[in-house]
Parts: sequence; structure tokens; C-alpha cells
Amino acid sequence: MKNDDAITIDKAPIPRGPYVHARKHGGLVWVTGQIGRDAKTGDFVKGGFEAEFNQAIDNLEEILKASGSGLDRVVRAQIEFVEEKDLEAMNRIYGERFKEPFPARTSFGVAFLWKGAKVQIDCVAAVDD
Repeated sequence: MKNDDAITIDKAPIPRGPYVHARKHGGLVWVTGQIGRDAKTGDFVKGGFEAEFNQAIDNLEEILKASGSGLDRVVRAQIEFVEEKDLEAMNRIYGERFKEPFPARTSFGVAFLWKGAKVQIDCVAAVDD
């Protein structure tokens, strides 16, 4: 892969480790897990799980746009969340933000996420090379 296949943008929170927002290869883009942080402040959005999940998807969408893709081209998503009580809201928001035919998806509960995040989402999407 070439270095120009690496994508980091200013419309999503800056990576806090040795990784980029996304990598493109072979007609696909792999987007790093996104949490509910605001790109301008770097802070978590206020409003609990639903606000964080919507912000995480907003961040994902900005990275996809910069990659030449979009939410409508996502073929697989993975969601990790901390509280079982948020499962219903997660499914509702996912169904509102992603349209049919829905991407393949894995979702599961975890003990913790970075800095107390309530949810994280990553994806693989189709992209034109």
C-alpha cells in the first residue's frame, strides 16, 4: 500500500495513538473505531449514550466522505457498547442512520471503552479507487 492510502482529517477527532482515521485498499476503506467526541473540542458530547452514538456516526460519516465513500456504502459495521440497557437505543439509532439494505453488523457489550466512552463504531465500506 502507498502512504496516500492513509486518511486523517480535521473534521473528526484527532487520533490519540499510533493510527490513522482510515486506510483504503482494493476498493474498500477500513475506518478506525469512532467514539462520541467532538472534532473541534476533543471532548465527549453531552447527552449520554444517544448523543455519543450519533456523534460517533457523524465522525464516521466525515471520514467516509473524505475517503470517497459514505454511510450508504458501508458493507460491515462493528459496534461496542458498555451498558446493556443501551441496546434498544443503539438498534433504533443504527436503523435511522443506516438505510436498507443494512450493512452486515457485529455488536457486543464490553467492560470499558477509552476514557469512559459509552459506545464505539468502526466499519468497512466500498470506495472507488
